[in-house]
Amino acid sequence: MNSFTYYSPTKYIFGLDSHNKLGEELKNLKKKKILMVYSSSSKKNGLIDRVEKILEENMISVVEYSGVKTNPTTDMAYECIDLARKNDVDFILAVGGGSAIDLAKSVAVGLCCNSDVWDFYLGKEIEKAVEIGVILTIASSGSESSPNAILTNNDTLEKMAIESDLIRPVFAIMNPELTMTLTSYQTACGITDIIAHCLERYFTNTENVDLTDRLLESIIKSVIKEGKKAVFCKDDVESRKNIMWAGSLAHNNIIGCDREQDWNSHHLEHVLSAKYNCNHGAGMAVIFPAWMRYVAKKHKVERFAQFANRVFDIEINTDNPIETAMMGIEKFEDFLEEIKMPLNFVKLGISDYDIDELVKLNNLNGGKTSGFYALNEDDIREIYKIASKNRL
Repeated sequence: MNSFTYYSPTKYIFGLDSHNKLGEELKNLKKKKILMVYSSSSKKNGLIDRVEKILEENMISVVEYSGVKTNPTTDMAYECIDLARKNDVDFILAVGGGSAIDLAKSVAVGLCCNSDVWDFYLGKEIEKAVEIGVILTIASSGSESSPNAILTNNDTLEKMAIESDLIRPVFAIMNPELTMTLTSYQTACGITDIIAHCLERYFTNTENVDLTDRLLESIIKSVIKEGKKAVFCKDDVESRKNIMWAGSLAHNNIIGCDREQDWNSHHLEHVLSAKYNCNHGAGMAVIFPAWMRYVAKKHKVERFAQFANRVFDIEINTDNPIETAMMGIEKFEDFLEEIKMPLNFVKLGISDYDIDELVKLNNLNGGKTSGFYALNEDDIREIYKIASKNRL
């Protein structure tokens, strides 16, 4: 187990009708004028009207940006930052899922500097950010309490991340009922992303992390169990409670701060969603099993066998652990197929692709990644090949 310092300022307000506490939270923070970012779907289902009424009742002025789309871009961020500056806002409220929250985080950073917000995605240190809050409507990204944000550059199609405790939301309002308007596909994409966040932490070279191993395994098992219910019975609010809380636990890093982590699968998927604008969760359903199939034969097969044993109750074959590992991966793929997730490029909607181009877009330039198993360009090429035709 590694040494660590863990910090999270996010206040969780969890439960049915919890969005009604928004006014109280903003008044306690002494906020007077906020920027609210959301997508058209939040407007259509009536949530924005309810939020506007709460803000009006508490005499809080609001400026609105309703142009949030999947995989937020620099153009969206620039437009939002300009709107916030012109209206002198002192707080940003994201209503939605990861896209709305990540856009809000980009704006929070961009408002506090005179340079291009993209500079922070290229490595510039974040020194200040406007406070943000969240009303969560999609259990998926965990961005409601994480120190991370993702943004895609319109010009270069690079999809990059920032990380800073300064962009952790000060509160996250989490009402599971708000996820009941999602389609089964959207719910399944979120479930897949939650599991992926667990697995990126699970596959580690750090020794003696049994406590957090078992926490990660428990979250994955619970999400698989409750996820099936949520996908096929959208009115099952109890399953949605478990999934929504799991989404935060999977990515606020409480179960990852003691270990080295591996985010290579996410990086490989970011290339797909930046280029083809596919849903991130669906992309992870394609990439993660492909990564597992490739890496299990290269490095620490016992960790993959442990995953198979503890998550899917497959007895470990000590004489042939790769057999156990592959059985676990197949069980994972079975689950993804059961909830109607794609496992290859064709099912993801990508028919015209160039694997060499995808490899190039990872920007390794002859180098290697880091993490559980460092990937070079040849490794990435092979993973994309598996992903392109898995289970066809």
